[in-house]
Amino acid sequence: MRATALALCLLASPLAAQTADEVEAARQAYNDGHWDLAMTVLIPAAEAGHPDAQNVYGIALKDGEGTEANPPAAIGWYEKAIAQGHQKAMYNLGHLYQNGAEGVPQDFDKARALYEQAIESGYGAAANGLALMYERGEGVEKDLSKAVEYYQIGAEAGEKHALYNLANYYRLGQGVEEDLNRALELYTESALAGHPQAWNAVALFNQHGMVGAPNPEAAYLAFRKAIDGGLALAGVNLGEFATSTEGWWQDPVEGYGYCLWGINNAADSDRENFIQTCEPLVEYLTVEEEDAAKRFAESIGAE
Repeated sequence: MRATALALCLLASPLAAQTADEVEAARQAYNDGHWDLAMTVLIPAAEAGHPDAQNVYGIALKDGEGTEANPPAAIGWYEKAIAQGHQKAMYNLGHLYQNGAEGVPQDFDKARALYEQAIESGYGAAANGLALMYERGEGVEKDLSKAVEYYQIGAEAGEKHALYNLANYYRLGQGVEEDLNRALELYTESALAGHPQAWNAVALFNQHGMVGAPNPEAAYLAFRKAIDGGLALAGVNLGEFATSTEGWWQDPVEGYGYCLWGINNAADSDRENFIQTCEPLVEYLTVEEEDAAKRFAESIGAE
């Protein structure tokens, strides 16, 4: 729908005079994966000085989406947007320097300065990047208390990664006193903001009754949310859950199917462990049931 709206915008006005609405439509189209179409608006808009377009064009150059990857060139477009006060560009350039890319070596001093600039300008979400630097000791002395401080700033801004990371600290009692109730609150807020790992954590809390009594139905639903977000680990977890936990969700065939989905979507480093975890689930299935589980696994991605 957004791509169609953008295409209509392109027919309605010349490329040399993109409106703010057209740039926003292009940004949304880019986020939806319609990169080539989005670039027909974003590149001329960036060249014309539109800061949102400059920021997204920088992202495209960094990731090679809709244009040839060129991380060093991304820096210049981020800087143009930053010169106009674009907060997300401050964060994006900081993230680029923190992690590095082809042709862009890591520079923790620049990353920290950009994150601080973004936070001072009111973009609290950038605090997650700065928290990670204190957590890992990247260009600063490792300091978990400072990491918590910045995760808190990010969490207050509703940044889903900061919410999730802060929840981990409360769950483990790192840098703060252990507080499982607070951890679950933060995981839930992160999950509702779209963080698949947070949905998996919410599921585990409910499955094992880490706060209050076990709630297997809530666990099942949260695992499904994590799977919808593409988290392979959640498939393996739900596979074991659906095989062994009594209730309307119990189904050994679907359980093995969830496990297969997790294996099929796993990172190479995780796949062997997932295979070993899932092997016992197929032991008592017939050949027909195993085939049904494979079909179910294929259907998950098609939903």
